[in-house]
Amino acid sequence: MEPRTEAIYNKNIAITALVGILASLLLAFKEGVFSPVPLYGSLIFILILFIGHFLTNYLFPNQDPALFILCCFISQLGLIMLYRINSESALKQLIWFGIGFFLYFISSFVCRNWIEIKVGSLIFFITTAALLASPLLFGVELYGSKSWIAFDNVLFQPSEFAKITFSLFLADSLKNHKIEKPIYFFGQIFVVLALLALARDLGGAMLFYFAALTIIFAATSRWDLTALGLIGAGVAGILGYQFFGHVRVRAKAWLNPWEDVPGKGYQIVQSLFAIAEGGFFGTGLGLGRPDYIPAVTTDFIFSAFFEEFGFLGAAALIVVYFLLVYRGIKISLSIENSFLCLSALGITVFFGIQIFTIIGGVIKLIPMTGVTLPFMSYGGSSMVMSFISLGILNGIKMRASGGEADG
Repeated sequence: MEPRTEAIYNKNIAITALVGILASLLLAFKEGVFSPVPLYGSLIFILILFIGHFLTNYLFPNQDPALFILCCFISQLGLIMLYRINSESALKQLIWFGIGFFLYFISSFVCRNWIEIKVGSLIFFITTAALLASPLLFGVELYGSKSWIAFDNVLFQPSEFAKITFSLFLADSLKNHKIEKPIYFFGQIFVVLALLALARDLGGAMLFYFAALTIIFAATSRWDLTALGLIGAGVAGILGYQFFGHVRVRAKAWLNPWEDVPGKGYQIVQSLFAIAEGGFFGTGLGLGRPDYIPAVTTDFIFSAFFEEFGFLGAAALIVVYFLLVYRGIKISLSIENSFLCLSALGITVFFGIQIFTIIGGVIKLIPMTGVTLPFMSYGGSSMVMSFISLGILNGIKMRASGGEADG
């Protein structure tokens, strides 16, 4: 890495640390009496941040340092909001952040050395199907879907890991830029979507469907399949509305939440109230009322952030997410190996669609779905698997660089 580029990244790390310290000082007086707990949490985060940045730069000189910096900045904003809302959730999330960094390092190393080992699309498909079927056999039902597995007091969502294996399945199946066995290939995708539908995880099914549609178009450039896919999405939406009650509830709440404010429209109405209260500059950290918003630590954390940081803060957060997706697309476009290219694109597409879906849902642009905001929403599965996904993306970048220094 060039000295000038390294200096820019080091400044970004310093700015990220400064933001955390200032926010923790404000939160230290949240109860009216000084509490050192948020400062301790901030120092632990900064320690992981600096160790991660300089260790990966030293061991992986041809990596993309921006990936780690961007996801850490978003994670820090999430931790700030979580401590503001519920200090216990913030502590657990900080632990998941530390585990996530460790696995980011491991996945970067593994993918740099072994990402091109011949496994085959069938293995990736079987792994994906097994992950999605496991909650149906051993899982527990939460938030209307049976997509979680409980280990004592720890919940794990296998579909988070399935996003990675599904991306690798699509990349290996389409690496020759054509669909060699259409019936077999689309049958496999149908099985994946059917497993998600059986678990009543329709938000996840939508995510997997549009990710597959995007990657198929990128690999084959076939407009006819894209058009048929969009028509299929419309038909699936109608069928979902007819056969799933919670889909009807969310659709009606999206079309007219004011019809039943205390009931079906309560979540989205409180989200809109919070956004309106935030205005352009926000109420200020600690001065909003996130306790009025249901599921505020998971589905609606963007609404709470918007309320206290305003349109300016929310727009800045969206720009950071855009930069993260942009870096993923840039990595994908810079790779000649079609399998690595499509793998990087698949991971990036999942991030992009998930970010658009959750932010679009809380601002009432599209119907609300039960997906999380990467690196920001509370949840160990989402945090850890998002870090692993970025680690794979980083490893792909290093693998494609072939040991050349990163400029």
